[in-house]
Amino acid sequence: MVKKIVVAGALFLLSGCVATPGKAVPLAPLATPVPAAPTQTVVVQPPVTVTAPPPVVQAQPRPQPPRNQTACQWMHTNGYSYTAALSAWQDAGYPLNWDADRDGWPCEQTFGDRN
Repeated sequence: MVKKIVVAGALFLLSGCVATPGKAVPLAPLATPVPAAPTQTVVVQPPVTVTAPPPVVQAQPRPQPPRNQTACQWMHTNGYSYTAALSAWQDAGYPLNWDADRDGWPCEQTFGDRN
């Protein structure tokens, strides 16, 4: 009896699927596919700024006069002009030991009197 029910149920289910010649078979409406929105891949990279490192400048130590010479004597011995000695005196902050007679003209004993 079970076989008859199964066969009858199977026939009932398949009965709608049997095509008969010359007769249109109604189809269930299919879900219409929604067209997918076109996708684009955009790669955004941060801007790259390349700057060269600043040049390395090592400060050279100032040449110092020997202990047995004054600054004025050392500059005169090494070929500096009186104008260079005057600029060095100003850059050094007008030290009093460069102007022996305190008249505002340094190194007069070495380079000669400037008055």
